[in-house]
Amino acid sequence: MKIYNSIIAQTLRPVLVCRFILLTSVLLRLLVLPADAYAQPALTGDAHLLAGVTTTSPHQLLPGVQRLTVNLDHRFEGGRFLARTDVRNRFEASADSLEWTLPEFWLELYFSSGDLRIGRQILQPGFTAIQSPLNRIQPLDLRNFLLEPESVLRRGTMAVAYSLYRGNSRIKAIVSPVHTPSLIPSPPSRWFMPIPAPPGIPLRIAPLDHNSSNRRPQAALLWDSGTISAIELRAGVLYWTPSQPAYFKQILFSDPNSFLSTPEVLLSETFTPTWIFNGAASWQVTGTITVTAEAAWFRERAFDRIPAALRDFRWDAPDPLLIPAALQVISTEDKGFLSRHSTVEAAFEFLYTGTSTTLGAQWNTRIIRDPHPDVIQDTIFHTLAATARRYLFRQRLVSEISMVYHPNGNDFWIRSEHTYDLMDNVAISAGAHFFGGPLPEANYGDLSFGSYRGNSMLFAGIRYYF
Repeated sequence: MKIYNSIIAQTLRPVLVCRFILLTSVLLRLLVLPADAYAQPALTGDAHLLAGVTTTSPHQLLPGVQRLTVNLDHRFEGGRFLARTDVRNRFEASADSLEWTLPEFWLELYFSSGDLRIGRQILQPGFTAIQSPLNRIQPLDLRNFLLEPESVLRRGTMAVAYSLYRGNSRIKAIVSPVHTPSLIPSPPSRWFMPIPAPPGIPLRIAPLDHNSSNRRPQAALLWDSGTISAIELRAGVLYWTPSQPAYFKQILFSDPNSFLSTPEVLLSETFTPTWIFNGAASWQVTGTITVTAEAAWFRERAFDRIPAALRDFRWDAPDPLLIPAALQVISTEDKGFLSRHSTVEAAFEFLYTGTSTTLGAQWNTRIIRDPHPDVIQDTIFHTLAATARRYLFRQRLVSEISMVYHPNGNDFWIRSEHTYDLMDNVAISAGAHFFGGPLPEANYGDLSFGSYRGNSMLFAGIRYYF
């Protein structure tokens, strides 16, 4: 029991220390401020309702979003305090399952040459809008990722961040005592991302051990130049755990003494802390054209590895000649069918911003350096994206269409949304999501929009701001 209590204490200590520092700082600041300095905190927020219907038969109603967001933003002489809370209906659990989250809760103190921010804060160092290589440290809530903008889906990370200003440049040091993972759709959800595994075996995902995943202190040193001669530069060195998980795989049998008994694959989310070096440049070529380049090198990232003996084995009709090789692979595997390799990600974006029109095009690539022969992800994986936005009726109507295409899998996602400001604080919207491409094979290792062909939908919503 003493050992058990010691483990719990060590696990919770970083979280408790960070929360204690934050709450103590808030209380001390409020106690020493004069009354008129904090008399008028700003309270804002919005309520968002959105639902859709699938375009494929049988047509299904998708009650996608029911969310209430409240922001408390209090600025005072010498600092700022911000808290953002969300109350959502999570339809994945049940028809009326409410969830309360606190994405942001931080105190910022201003000093003569810098500022200090303590608490749960959003980390967003990248330039590009889609799959920024610099933004892999930012955790997201991806359980309903299609129906809400990324700004709403960002999760805050418990951290202490100090920014030092020198002329036009800034050096930012971040220390986080805990790792914050992205939230991934579960298998019952229609947005579940297929996980590579030997074909023909049912999958079961183990509950995430939050204590285990959170025991990872992380730190970053970031630099940005501001705008110098129409060019803005960013660079960073980080020891961080990217927010997206890989899956440690175990093949289990209902009867351990019989290889031909009913098998299943137990998946456990795993996260790999690693060194990351990144850099970016954004060049304002003219008043309307911006060209951006980003790149990041990850010393280690985990990829799925499935040996040929399992890829070729049919569990529903096993070949007796292949059983010894499959059994040998399963009995000797101790790394969860994962392989870790250094990886490079790069993105290039062209953006035109006119008076009433915005056009953008982006190319993103991921390169796995010297992968294991059994790694099933493509060594080089490309993503192409394009977007167009038009403002009409004195900017009361915003029409946007975007497309993301994967040349490797020949799959795509087209999104169209039209938002009209009905009143100063009420907006209505309508749009569509279309997915296309071949249905990927069971051991396909990368994201394929072909998996969501049955999720193509038309949607409409209303949003009230206060």
